[in-house]
Amino acid sequence: MPVYDGVTQLDFTGPHQFLSRTPDVHVRVASLGGRAITADRLTFSNLDDLATIKSCDVLLVPGGGGCIAAIENDLFLKEIVRLGATARYLTSVCSGSLILGAAGFLTGRRAA
Repeated sequence: MPVYDGVTQLDFTGPHQFLSRTPDVHVRVASLGGRAITADRLTFSNLDDLATIKSCDVLLVPGGGGCIAAIENDLFLKEIVRLGATARYLTSVCSGSLILGAAGFLTGRRAA
């Protein structure tokens, strides 16, 4: 789960809670440089560095008011493109779909 400033915390903490309780699933929450992210006045730290994640089976992109700034961040979008290119499943919550769209993953597909 790639997170960014202005992400809606429930968009990644809800799925994280469910997925982290699923047997044989390793959930990683990552940001650029592994830096702490503030979301809804909560600070999340000890995050993985997006650039060090070689691949993922599922790329779940959360939404939030900061999604446009995330889209405009070339480094962030580059990591989404790189990880999404080999992920088995691409999914998002709310406006996270805009990030997937900006990364080119929704071209020619219906999305909601």
